[in-house]
Amino acid sequence: MGKRKKVTKDKKVFFKTKGSSLKRSRNKRRVQGLKQKINVRKILFYTTIIGICISVVFGLILKLTHTPDEESIKTETVLGLEDIPIYPNSMFLYHNNMDNQTVKDMLASGQSAYEITDRSSFDEVKEYYINELNDKGWELVLDILIGSEGKKYGQYWVNSEKGLRIYSKFDDIWYEYITIEEARNGLSNRISNEIEIDMLLAGSDNQELLPDYPWQIKIPKEYLVRYEVSEFEDLRAVNFQKISSGNYITIYPVGYWGSKALDYQLHDYVEILSTGSEEWNVINTFTTTFRGNSSLSGIISSDTQQRDILILKNGKNFVTYILSTEDKSDPLYQYIIENIKYLGEDS
Repeated sequence: MGKRKKVTKDKKVFFKTKGSSLKRSRNKRRVQGLKQKINVRKILFYTTIIGICISVVFGLILKLTHTPDEESIKTETVLGLEDIPIYPNSMFLYHNNMDNQTVKDMLASGQSAYEITDRSSFDEVKEYYINELNDKGWELVLDILIGSEGKKYGQYWVNSEKGLRIYSKFDDIWYEYITIEEARNGLSNRISNEIEIDMLLAGSDNQELLPDYPWQIKIPKEYLVRYEVSEFEDLRAVNFQKISSGNYITIYPVGYWGSKALDYQLHDYVEILSTGSEEWNVINTFTTTFRGNSSLSGIISSDTQQRDILILKNGKNFVTYILSTEDKSDPLYQYIIENIKYLGEDS
């Protein structure tokens, strides 16, 4: 019997097939290993963090690369004073009465007023303007404290063209353009006008109010004193009219103290004045004090005139009176505020 011939397998094909399977297995294990190592949530998390960091850095670069011109464009200026920056957190005092002619006239004359809406003191206001105005060509020439003799209270500035006074009454900031000379002397000319009333009163030629009138004060003979019946319980009002100018100051009763809020009593007075075609309105009020009592001071106006007012409490009959004047610069007005007493009040 002959031997069976042994069939030899094709080694080339065998090793090729085995090598291909091993390669696929290795690739499969590699892919599975990568999938295990890679966490999709981590990728998203780190991508977000990187994006935020890039945004912050970009924002800082933009802020730091602002030019001075870009910053100055954003700074608003005081209404009526085109080159004076607004104090931060302050608001125009008459923003609800921008169409009133008196407000327009005030702004046109280079005067303005702002309410301080935060708790800033006037010392902080002055420090702000020292930092701001020096860089804008202004020179600080005086800083007058309240009570200084011969000069008006406030901060005084000058530039090559004009002067500026910045002062405060009550939680507010008042601005006015003045002459360079007035700024350098601290408005001593106005002080001279106020001294005028003291000189008038220094003589013996003064007049007293009627003995039964609820107020008492000496009035110079240069003023006419007239009484009229008011619309409140037939109580009398009194007018002091300056003979040389015709301007007058009035003390008018409007109601019992505490019967209404002072704002409402002032509105009652405005309605009394609004007769015929002349309509009066309250332009602005701010809280103040008079003889230790809460009070209101402010401005009322019609289409043709304006008056400054102060509310007075009479301790004799407990009636609210409105002190008003056409000309606040009249020295008698401040003299009345400082010296008037209710009947029977200790001197």
